Amino acid sequence: MRKLLMATALAVVLPVAAANAALITSFAQESGSNTITSTNNGAGVTTIDTTGALVTLGGGLFNVSGVNFDLSATSTDTAVLVGTSVIQHYSGNFCISSGAGCTGSFLSGTFTDAAFGANGGPGLTVNVNNPPESLALASNVLPASELQPPSSFNLTFVNLSAPLGIVGGSIDSFTASFTGDISASAANVPEPTTMAVLGMGMLGLGMVRARRRRE
Repeated sequence: MRKLLMATALAVVLPVAAANAALITSFAQESGSNTITSTNNGAGVTTIDTTGALVTLGGGLFNVSGVNFDLSATSTDTAVLVGTSVIQHYSGNFCISSGAGCTGSFLSGTFTDAAFGANGGPGLTVNVNNPPESLALASNVLPASELQPPSSFNLTFVNLSAPLGIVGGSIDSFTASFTGDISASAANVPEPTTMAVLGMGMLGLGMVRARRRRE
């Protein structure tokens, strides 16, 4: 059991980015106030959620501000302390959308992976890589072909209102600010139509240069 915990700790604390995954978007909270809420129910379960937090998308395929971020995640096991790290697994869903209630979704997804951070520290991280963990992405504006594994969903919670710790077998309650990013295998690979238009443009440029040489 100890070897299993140590292997889990190393895999979580030293995450490896999903191979060949390209950035779809990064996002950052617009408000300076704490908007992520962790709630320990006193019976060994913690929920981490937010509704309608305003974020700015930048990098990758999106560059827009004032969109909504929703997150709902629930712990699926007992929080453990391995060395100086607190580790607990969560299952949940998220969406980044132009309207309330996940309408006009830029990106959404479901995930299962561990949250980890330094015991007594001011931060917590959720790092989901598919494979090996579970992450399913969807979008109203991107084709499914651009959302396939290898993929990743990363969240960083900072400025926790209470130091990270374990109470009653689960991560203690806190509020926090956040940033994150999402990547997938084909996010920056041009579609066939784009490649065809690019090819026609290159052909036209070549013809113009050839005519100038003849003149």
